[in-house]
Amino acid sequence: MKEIFCNEEVLQAFDEENQTMILKEEENNQYITIGGIPKDAVLLKLDVDKTGYKQKSKYLRRGVTFIHKGCDYCLVMPSQNLILLFELKSLKPKEKNYIEQFVASEIFITYCKNLHDYKNKVISDYTFKRVLLSTKYNYGLTNNSVIDISKVDNYGNTISIITPGFPPRIRLEKLLK
Repeated sequence: MKEIFCNEEVLQAFDEENQTMILKEEENNQYITIGGIPKDAVLLKLDVDKTGYKQKSKYLRRGVTFIHKGCDYCLVMPSQNLILLFELKSLKPKEKNYIEQFVASEIFITYCKNLHDYKNKVISDYTFKRVLLSTKYNYGLTNNSVIDISKVDNYGNTISIITPGFPPRIRLEKLLK
């Protein structure tokens, strides 16, 4: 899917040799190093903080709530048919906001996957997993803890979300259990 994203602001490099990636939230100087990243993975920054990037398409009107929301990062892992959506939040994340960010990102990435599949005459079936990184959940967690904080959206659908809090480092395998 990498070839359909042409901009260096969106496509993010990661350390393929050490199989690690660093996810950053510039405005509050938060970051996390995640190890165990497959070499075939594609890392996307969905929440580029530059003019015009918040708008997913020129066809869609700016300012329409929900439409242009997006998570901070997306990790596409073709060898595992898995897509991880990452949202980095502060101590007091607003539940409605991050749920909408996960849902909107999943819809957008599904659209991109469908474009890729059609262009390449393939059919791929990915599973999504949502990861909230927030210091709110650091309290009471050990370094190996990941908890389920699934929520219900406006339509009564369960949105599965996990969180390890916001540790400085974590292995991808812990997020995939």
